[in-house]
Amino acid sequence: MIAPAAPRVQRLRQPPGRPQDPPAPTTGTRAAGERAPHEEIYILCRACLHPIARPVDRISVQGRHMHTFANPHGLVFEIGCFQNAPGCGVIGPASDEFTWFPGHRWRVCVCAACLAHLGWLFTASGGGAFHGLILDRLIEPSP
Repeated sequence: MIAPAAPRVQRLRQPPGRPQDPPAPTTGTRAAGERAPHEEIYILCRACLHPIARPVDRISVQGRHMHTFANPHGLVFEIGCFQNAPGCGVIGPASDEFTWFPGHRWRVCVCAACLAHLGWLFTASGGGAFHGLILDRLIEPSP
């Protein structure tokens, strides 16, 4: 069962071409790559381009943002730690088996739009939580 995504996720996705979509900027309105002040910048799901997290949500866990781990089957993952990932849903029960972060239980994180496996939600016994997202399954925003 997939846990319901946060309501913010629903506001991020809008079908293209709906009447309430603002018109595309005309040539010369903004310089190439320049964003409007109100536009949020997001890290996207590589499979479907759904917004997953913001660059400002990156955090350091155990002294680093990026970690490399292997699971019991020998699959190696390079993950980045994020304090929030509103574009993810979680599935399955929490487990402490083979946890990469001592004192944390994990649940699988998937893209809320296409259900691609994006990483894990790690929850501490004291209640704190963070997302460990597989970096090669994400698209970073261009600078």
